[in-house]
Amino acid sequence: MPGSGTTPVGRDASGAPPHGPGPAKDARVRPESRSPGGDSIIRRLAIWGSRLDLGDAPDRVVAHLKSQILSQLGAARAGYGHPLGRRISQAYGSPLQRDPKHAVHSLSMATVCLDFDDTAYAGHLSHSTVNVPLIYASPLRLDGRQLLTSVLAANETAARITAAATLGPFRGQTAGHTHLAGAVAGRLRAENASADTWAHALGMAFSVPTWSLSRGFFSTDAKLLVAAVPVQIGLSACDGARFGLTGPEDVLEHPQGFLHRFADIPLPEEALAGLGSLWHTETFSYKIHPGSAYTSAAVDCAVELHSALGGVDHRDITEVVVEGSIFTAGLDRIARQHPIGPDSSVAALNFSLPYNVATALLTGSLLPSDLAHPAVDRPDRWELADRVHTRHDPAFSRHALLATAPLGQALRRAGERAEAWVRAIDARAAEALPPAWLEPETDFRWATKNLGARVTVRLRDGRELSVERRGAVGAASGADGTDHAALARAKFLACGGDPEAADLVGRLEHLSPDEVARLVELALAGPDDDPVPGPPTDTHVTGDVTHDVRDFRKDSAMETAVLEEAYAGLIAAATAAPLGHQASAPRPDERDADWTLAHIALSDRLLASTARQVLAGDPAGLDNGPAMDPKAVEELTSSVDRDVLVELVRRNAAEFIGLLAQTPENQRATPVIVRLVGDKGEELFSGAVPWGEIVRLRAEDHIPAHTGRLRRMARAPQES
Repeated sequence: MPGSGTTPVGRDASGAPPHGPGPAKDARVRPESRSPGGDSIIRRLAIWGSRLDLGDAPDRVVAHLKSQILSQLGAARAGYGHPLGRRISQAYGSPLQRDPKHAVHSLSMATVCLDFDDTAYAGHLSHSTVNVPLIYASPLRLDGRQLLTSVLAANETAARITAAATLGPFRGQTAGHTHLAGAVAGRLRAENASADTWAHALGMAFSVPTWSLSRGFFSTDAKLLVAAVPVQIGLSACDGARFGLTGPEDVLEHPQGFLHRFADIPLPEEALAGLGSLWHTETFSYKIHPGSAYTSAAVDCAVELHSALGGVDHRDITEVVVEGSIFTAGLDRIARQHPIGPDSSVAALNFSLPYNVATALLTGSLLPSDLAHPAVDRPDRWELADRVHTRHDPAFSRHALLATAPLGQALRRAGERAEAWVRAIDARAAEALPPAWLEPETDFRWATKNLGARVTVRLRDGRELSVERRGAVGAASGADGTDHAALARAKFLACGGDPEAADLVGRLEHLSPDEVARLVELALAGPDDDPVPGPPTDTHVTGDVTHDVRDFRKDSAMETAVLEEAYAGLIAAATAAPLGHQASAPRPDERDADWTLAHIALSDRLLASTARQVLAGDPAGLDNGPAMDPKAVEELTSSVDRDVLVELVRRNAAEFIGLLAQTPENQRATPVIVRLVGDKGEELFSGAVPWGEIVRLRAEDHIPAHTGRLRRMARAPQES
């Protein structure tokens, strides 16, 4: 569903249908959503964010921060290098101008103009959460660690508030309110401001949120203001709060407040869930092409098909069919309501799936220059675009709605309330909703964004070529992950970025204030800016990332790398089959695969329970009986499909590993009373086993054995 309005999901990670009543159906903010002690959502976020330190975040989250910053710098360079970006510079000045407010205003327009920015589960965050700390870094003399901390605090604050209003009229880039929070948190964390200042600045900013209109957003340059204006509101609120101006701390949840106007189903729980353990920063998906995330997978397929076509004349292509989720189909439907052609705005071109797919088929890529003259004047692109048709495939919608982003987590938080909301928007999407008993994720380390597509090219000679993807290149993809650091670097360099700047981002947590200032100038300098000076004589710039190193990690926790690798292999084996091509009646080996996945999901739920006991210092026990119970496994496998089973494995494993990552290494020796039974209920073992040994066996024996089993099943010939 497009960013300005729509689609879909459902609730339990336990692997079994829920017991007891579901969530209330009232779409208003409920009293119990207020935090303990009557503190407002803003107050809680302000206290947490103002005290947040980079050392609070795991290494993998810090790695995402660096990729996010470098990729956003690539988007900035692409924006300013485009004719539209040059008009932005003429109107609003350079991002390196002295006044930081004006600099951020210009930069936020440049990074949004080509839709080349990256996305988190809840929001296009970087136009404020990266841009504001970057621009304020030099005047505030931030070192690299302080810059990263500011981006982290801004990400987490903005994403959480955005998530709370996700089930409403605004998502994606149309959710300008994201940048009220991003600007406030990004600047105030950089200034090391107090929680009181945060609370009043957020209260002021969210008292005057922006309301985007689709009339201008989808087809004109008015889209440029969608982030720049709320950023200015946020910065202005910071100025006032620093000098004693006040705002209502309860403006988010108040009956006359933000969530009541900006959310159809307010989700205040999303704003506070898992503070310090549920990191929205690691839900990022990274774009390698300019354009909407709803078209990215289709463009990736077209790029791949370009090589397969081997120079076929575009006139010999009779039809191009793009099949995708309700998100892709919905965006295409909206985009086709606006005339599209060589003289269309960049926004209209960005949203045109036919033009983008046709361009990728003909050229093997989609570049910023393809959104400007003379590329848009080529008649072959428009002739082929006229033969591109989009169809909704329920299998892709099902897969998309199971994923964390763009709506899955919010829909699971809404629970039973989600179906009516989705059905009112699109009944087709409602039919694709997963079970309502799926619970929200408690750990985002394996977040997913599965906006897949299938592109089929039909030729005049009768041939038919087709390519399918479960998700776009660079999208959050679960346990198998993506090399986001490599993608971000390649994007930045392809947009004309200086390799030295990319190297500086790579070791950002170790940079001095002078090195950070040089990074910003190197990364954002344009042809009309003064030459960037070399490093000051008193600054030691070196490729050795160990200089000035401060160990900002917390006490050593249990190592989880081997276990994560084991689960990555398991999930890859479970998702090897093409989407939507499973047999209607499962083969015996498919039934066995479903049994295996259900067993693993149930087992991991039990292991997570034991992990909590160990972490809390309570007497710990583990009985695998419930995961071996044929009735429990059969109940689960008969009630859901393969995609849901894989999702249960992914989320339960993430929860289990997340708890291990919080467990001190010295608790590996904690004795756990274990009872193991076989598949017929016979007792195989009873006694005490060190917790670390249980985890080792899971990583080195149990999960690899299940992975081998799934791979053997996949290779088995189908019975006639």
